[in-house]
Amino acid sequence: MTCRFIIIFSLLSKALLAQVDLFDYQPMDLEPNLAGSFGELRNHHFHSGVDLRTKGKVGQPVRSVQEGYLKRLVVRPGGFGMALYISHPSGHTSVYAHLDRFQKSFHDLLLKQSFKTKSNLIDLYLKKDDYLVNAGDTIGWSGNSGSSSGPHLHFEWRDSRTQEPLNPVDYGLKIGSDIVNPNIIAVHTKAGQSVKSIWTDTLIIADWQDIGVEILEQQIPKGPKLGIKSMSAWIEDINEPNQQEDPDFSWEIERFSFSDTRGSDGHMQHNIHSKFGIRTYRIAPVSQPAKIWKNSYSFPENGIYELTIMIETMSGQKTVSKGPVLKNSSNSLWEIVSKTSSPIDWISPNGEIEARNLKISWSKNSFMEPMKPEIVYNAVSKKPKWICSPDLPVIKSLNYFWTPPSDYPKTLRNKTILIGKDPRGISKVVGRPTGDGKILFKMKLWGETHISSDNNPPKIYFIGKKLFQNQEAFCFKLYDELLDIKNYRVKLNNSWQWAYFDAKNKNLLIPVNPKIKIFNFEIFAEDEALNNTTFRQLIEL
Repeated sequence: MTCRFIIIFSLLSKALLAQVDLFDYQPMDLEPNLAGSFGELRNHHFHSGVDLRTKGKVGQPVRSVQEGYLKRLVVRPGGFGMALYISHPSGHTSVYAHLDRFQKSFHDLLLKQSFKTKSNLIDLYLKKDDYLVNAGDTIGWSGNSGSSSGPHLHFEWRDSRTQEPLNPVDYGLKIGSDIVNPNIIAVHTKAGQSVKSIWTDTLIIADWQDIGVEILEQQIPKGPKLGIKSMSAWIEDINEPNQQEDPDFSWEIERFSFSDTRGSDGHMQHNIHSKFGIRTYRIAPVSQPAKIWKNSYSFPENGIYELTIMIETMSGQKTVSKGPVLKNSSNSLWEIVSKTSSPIDWISPNGEIEARNLKISWSKNSFMEPMKPEIVYNAVSKKPKWICSPDLPVIKSLNYFWTPPSDYPKTLRNKTILIGKDPRGISKVVGRPTGDGKILFKMKLWGETHISSDNNPPKIYFIGKKLFQNQEAFCFKLYDELLDIKNYRVKLNNSWQWAYFDAKNKNLLIPVNPKIKIFNFEIFAEDEALNNTTFRQLIEL
């Protein structure tokens, strides 16, 4: 094992030498503490930045880490919510998301653009010299906007040329003390076998992709669960371990492309996640993983081996797991479809399948792994319902064609919804009628599906005043029982009025103008099926 630790120390030393400090200021003047790490496994994506905790509060000043200029300003109900993008001379872009509010000149820009376009959804790109920013300038205040699950600052560091997210820790972001050692809780197999980090019972697998590693990484005791930075795996003769310098498989999350981020589903052993709800890291890549794998020299054939796994955290901590593994490929789908145990270049074929009045078709490269598709129709359910198996994440949208029964109301054909569910989440898609009497849904999901419909408009009612952006605001509850709100607009005393829709809390917030005493509101809202409603409220102060 001495040789192995020399290799690990060498790898870590090279990583430390590669780090540079480009930050003149940290994003906030707080002791850094993480709520989420770069590259962390999320459903259908890698986490593209670092989540910095804000002591559970909204309103911490947020600073530009370098000089530069405002490149982009975004305001939307979900996603990043209120976000700023600052371009820097170093060739990088810093991103500050889930903000509560912007500094005055940026907020004035937001209002100017909103009133000009009569839209509350803003995605504005600026020219180089329009809004200059000095290093350390307060550009906004931290918040909980968009799809944030709690108050924090989501910070990103991107390559300006490609817009690929980079690990900001490598460029000067401080993440604070890491006082908890990483823990490899267990090593799991696709078939359901599980062992502790140091094991003696032999794991039995059909493919190296069957192995997933369950990890607990925390910065502080009982703190948020975080991701790791890298993993390496050595697969050696059981009788002669620790002889091989280079790992058979290794990856490091230094950067990735948004176009490849769905590869996170293939990076995770999804069978384990489906059965036990545990996110585990694969030790070997599937055919279409995210492009973060450094080495994939060989896929050892059948036999018994000593497997060593080394993980590294964002702070540089490391731990090792090891034990025996027996590979027996007699039940390997990879070897059936690719005639090889090295499936890196395998391409999933196009295909289709039909059950009752549902037909599903897909193009090449839609699936990450081989499959024998099945659809089970549930005739007991009151709603048309199908279960697609085996559970498998997809890369591209699949085509779902549903043929409605002859008595299906024509008024619902543009308001028919396919609701899909798999262990990674839920999707809802409004269908589009085709010329041959079918309804087409495009969905990136292969799992349990059923048909529903929605011709009910969104609901709106006044609930009172709330503190919003450090001032009083009128708050209206705005929601739809099935779909997302697609569009909304507010008129105040017959004039267009800016408002922010907090989608996760279903609150429509309108700042109070202290100069006005009578507020005659007219609020229009529309859902994804184009059901709409108009609500009116007169408020006197």
